[in-house]
Amino acid sequence: MKKSLWSGIAAAVAGLLALTGCSGHPSEAAPGKGSFGDCTVTDNPPIHKMDTIQSGALTVAASLPYPAGYRGNTLDSVDGGYMYCLDAEIANRAGLKKIHLVNASFEALVTAKASNFDFAVWDIYNTPERRKVVDFSTPYNTYETGVLVKTGSKLTQDSIKNATVGVLAGSVQLKFVDDTLKPRKVRVFNSNDDLFNALLAGQIDAALNDTATVMPRAAKSGGKLEVLGKYPVGGDVAALFPKGSSKVEAVDLILADMKKDGTLKAIMDKWLNPILGGDPTKLPDWSS
Repeated sequence: MKKSLWSGIAAAVAGLLALTGCSGHPSEAAPGKGSFGDCTVTDNPPIHKMDTIQSGALTVAASLPYPAGYRGNTLDSVDGGYMYCLDAEIANRAGLKKIHLVNASFEALVTAKASNFDFAVWDIYNTPERRKVVDFSTPYNTYETGVLVKTGSKLTQDSIKNATVGVLAGSVQLKFVDDTLKPRKVRVFNSNDDLFNALLAGQIDAALNDTATVMPRAAKSGGKLEVLGKYPVGGDVAALFPKGSSKVEAVDLILADMKKDGTLKAIMDKWLNPILGGDPTKLPDWSS
């Protein structure tokens, strides 16, 4: 009887542990999904080991929620997305089996106010100003800036100078609107959700952000939002590291391997390109 009772308790405890796999701890996906949710990782790739904060796990920072890059609205539920699957492949090629996600604001990442992670992947531009306080990998993609508005907006590349424009704190778009565009009013937000909700509420006339951010948001808005144009503001995006990190070299080698064997392109083709809702290169250029 006692043996049977303890067997039942052990099974129940195991079940509870399986259900509480995330919540700030390294976790593996459910059986049949592998260790990285719905991401497909390369079998037997070249391994470039790195010393990580948590043994056997890659701790990745991002500003969540961001379903386009990290599919799922909480740390616990993320199981896909082009950024998460990039993280997964890097972890896989570092000989790691788990990802530990931590949340951090965009401004905290680019100003080094947060450092409790191995690296951050959130389509962060590698700029000279940011390199003073953080380190970057080689780039994994290149973006420009899109102009997101409510559908039916009469905003033009001329009238935007008389508009209220919203941007993220610490972003390249903030520097652009302050130094170059100089609209009538600029509002600064700490998260994409705050930025886009302000646009939907009519508190701003346009939101400026990366094309890879505004295009999926418009595509999934149910016709409420559209991208009218773009500015050649942006550049290379890369993984961000705390200053002096020893992991940069390993990640650079992994990214080089991924570019050479086509894995990086395959991730973007599967996870990013379908959600853009169009070709960003065909957006009207508002800088001319």
